[in-house]
Order: sequence, then structure tokens, then C-alpha cells
Amino acid sequence: MKAFVLQKIAEHISTKHIIQRAIRVDDNIILLQIDKTKYFFDMTRGNSDIYIDIEYELAKKFNAPFDILLTKKFTKAQILDVVAKERILTIKTQTNLQFKTQVHYIRFEFTGRYTNVIILDENFIVLQALHHISKEMSSRAVEVGCKLEPLAPKQIKEKQFDIDDIITYTQNLFYQKYNQRLHNLKKSLIAQQDKKIKLLQKRLSLLEDKDSLLQKSELYKKYADLAMINLHKINKYDKELQVEDFEGNMIQIPIVPLKNMNEIGTYYYNLSKKAKAKAHNIHLQQQNIQEKLDFLQNYKMGIQNATSISQLNILKSPKKSKQKQDNIQQFFIDDFLVLVGKNEAGNIQLLQTSKANDIWLHIKDKPGAHVIIKTNKKNVPSEVIYKAAKLALIFSNQKEGVVDYTQRRNLYIKKGAFVNYVTYKSIKVSI
Repeated sequence: MKAFVLQKIAEHISTKHIIQRAIRVDDNIILLQIDKTKYFFDMTRGNSDIYIDIEYELAKKFNAPFDILLTKKFTKAQILDVVAKERILTIKTQTNLQFKTQVHYIRFEFTGRYTNVIILDENFIVLQALHHISKEMSSRAVEVGCKLEPLAPKQIKEKQFDIDDIITYTQNLFYQKYNQRLHNLKKSLIAQQDKKIKLLQKRLSLLEDKDSLLQKSELYKKYADLAMINLHKINKYDKELQVEDFEGNMIQIPIVPLKNMNEIGTYYYNLSKKAKAKAHNIHLQQQNIQEKLDFLQNYKMGIQNATSISQLNILKSPKKSKQKQDNIQQFFIDDFLVLVGKNEAGNIQLLQTSKANDIWLHIKDKPGAHVIIKTNKKNVPSEVIYKAAKLALIFSNQKEGVVDYTQRRNLYIKKGAFVNYVTYKSIKVSI
């Protein structure tokens, strides 16, 4: 944050009167709506700035003590003074209560490593802070209940330039940084999916085909028959048995070390049975891997088509997930757990394990992934349903469409993952 830019923003804020709204909209971004103007304070260490009247979607709900106090002390607060000194912006406010008037300060410190937002009372006692700094971390502590010591004066040398419109300047700066961050996050998430896709493609390529497995089964059966007929020819330390097969051709049978060599026929008969069973079921393995590949390709498409960081944050692998399920993908939308079936088995599992109050979503009249919002008997905001509907769209390989949704109790399972439902609502979405 440049000091001379901060001074211009302070002058802009000083023309305003009432803080209408004070919330945290992302991990390190604070929104103060002053009169009708929105100021976004990006307190990211090493990359801090202030942006005016940009579009920024709420990342999640923040309920830490800092957030509660921020909203309580500064919503509808009157601005008394705005001071920018070096790289520190201090806003003095007054709140008129029924029987008394309260004065508070909110202090934005753009100080590199210790960039911070500090809420103070009229005596400069720390009430809360975005980042608490102990005496062990720094000679200047930021701890609740302690008086905030002033920072040592610092001479700032920076190159200044003309800014015709401070609002336009901050907006251009934001979108430049935001687009770069969006690009980098997309690149990282796509790389993760590409790695998984490559592993599955390798697994698929290594699967034997049905004909080769059936040929292998016949060969093992021949080994078993010939080994049993020629059992008397096998010596204790032989590594192979060379005999004539039933067509008069010479054949070499590998001799495996067994405790009882009389069981060599049983050994090869078992291998023959396994190869035959595998041949009859290999299409199921191929189908399972292909379904997972299709899911990951849709996942990748969803990342590529995302237009905001908040969309990408939903598609990130959730850290809250305690257990990974092979056929179900977990996401979190505003603290609601959202489950998506990766394949038919996952869709069936979702139908079987979801509760009556959970919300089920599916693209209308097309094959696709089943989506379940775990409600825990809470009311689900329409925004959460809308975002979950986008997941139903993404994992049905569609870019736009209508998604039906209803409570799980309203579904009648016909067979497998096929369901009937009468009571439902629909929402049109696109990605």
C-alpha cells in the first residue's frame, strides 16, 4: 500500500458520514460501506491495498470475535475523523446509544509483515484485532485489553505519480491483481486434476482385454492338466517342466515353489478360474475407471469455466473432509456439506444414505450426477441451492440448463439411481 495513495483514500473517506455496513468478506478483506460507497480493505500481508466500489462476492460467513465486534461497533457509526499517517489509516467513529455515546477507532495498518486491522476504544485499548500479536512475536504487542503502543516513526520513500480518479485507480488495481490471482488458482487446480486424470488413464491402459484374459485362462488350464499328467517328472528344485502338449507341441510349464508339489495342478486351475472371472468382469473395471475419468474431466471443465475465486474455492478439495469416499465427492458451500455422485454407484449410495430433510438436485431430463445438500435440519439459503445447482450442471457435462431440486423424502427410487418425483422446484443455471 503506497502512503500517498492511502492519503488520497483518506481524503475521499473524510467526505463521508455514516458507516452503513462493516463486515469481513474474505480471510483478509474488510468491507466498510460508508454512505453509499464501498471500501474494501485488502489486508493481505505483503500485498495489501484498498479498493473502492468493486464487485466482490462474500467468500463465507465469518463469526470470530473480531467479526462480531467489527459489525457491532461500526455498523451505523458516525465518522468523526479520518487520519492517514505513513501507511496507517485510522478512522474515529461515534455511536449514539440510548443512554450514552461510544467512541471507537478502527485502525488499518499496512505495515508489511504485521499488516493488521485493530479495533480500539477511546483510550486506545485494544478490543479486538484481525491478527493478535504477542510480546514474543514482536516488541509491539497487539493483545486484547492492552494499550496499543504507537509505532516508531518511519521515513517513507516512494515514487509518486498523478492519479486523476482515485476510484478508477483502485478498481483497475483490484481487477489486475484479481485476474492474476484467478489465473494462478485455476492453473494450480487444473494441474491437480490433470495429475489424477493421468493416473487413471494409465490404470485404464494397463487393464488387460477380455480376449487376452480368456487366452491366459486356457493356458493356465493346459498347464494344470499337463502338470498333473506329468507330475512324476517334476523334481524338487526344477524351475520348469518341458513336456509335449496334447497337440504334439513342446511346451514349458513354469514350476512355482510349493510345499506340496502335488498341488501344482490346483495352483494353475485356480489361476485359470481367476483369469476367466476377471475376463467376464473386466468391462466393469473399465467402466468404473472411465466413469471416474469422465467425472474428473467435468471437474476440470468446471474449473476452466469458473469466473470468480469464490467459485474456485468451492471446487477446491475441501480441508474439512475427514474421510474420502471412492464414489462420492465432497464440497462445502457456506458451511453446508454438499455431496456429488462420481458415477452410478455414487449416485445410488447418495440416495441410500441421505436423510429425509436433505435437498436433492439433478439436471432436468438428462443423465447426470446426483447432488445432495446435507441440511442437518437447517434452512438452506437460496444462494447455497443456486451454487449446488451449478455443481449438478458441471458434473452432468453441461454449461447451461434447468436443475430440479426437492427434499430427499419426495423421491421414489424406481431402480438403481433412477427416481420419480412430483413435488419439486426448478432453477435455471449456467457456468
